[in-house]
Amino acid sequence: MKRHLFFAVLVVVIFSCTSLYAGQDHLEHFYVGAGGSYAVEDFDNGPDYDNSWGVNAKIGYHTHPLLDIEFDFDYLSEFEANAVDLEILTYMIVLKGYFQQSTEKVKLSVIVGTGIMYADANGEETDWCAKAGLGLDFFATQDISLGIEGNYTFGFDDLEEIGYLNFTIGAAYHF
Repeated sequence: MKRHLFFAVLVVVIFSCTSLYAGQDHLEHFYVGAGGSYAVEDFDNGPDYDNSWGVNAKIGYHTHPLLDIEFDFDYLSEFEANAVDLEILTYMIVLKGYFQQSTEKVKLSVIVGTGIMYADANGEETDWCAKAGLGLDFFATQDISLGIEGNYTFGFDDLEEIGYLNFTIGAAYHF
């Protein structure tokens, strides 16, 4: 069910956010960003874990006025439960589709991505994962943006019991 929902959202982002604008200035550029995050666990099985703080880093490419492609790295330290600590790393390729109602200074976006999740809790496991969510970017200047993002991240196969809501606040520099 998670896979069907993920791919349905991916198709909606691709087809609704990539309409071409005739005569619009198309500035392609890279950006880098970093931020802090707070994750609320939604694990299916096992002990009741505490929530976790983490960090986020990203490198993105603005391909179209309504679409970015990003490589995201998330590190969440120690979801704690009794004597068990769960550490999670994710590496994802993300499509960030901007809503057409966005302005030059404020941009609302849909975020859909997939990648690799590494989980370590007394035994390392690695498998596919995905995320879907919403973001809001505020451009303080043409080169600097401040952003907030909320997404649901979940694992597949060996890590299908892992899922969490991740809230990130960060800044980015646009080249």
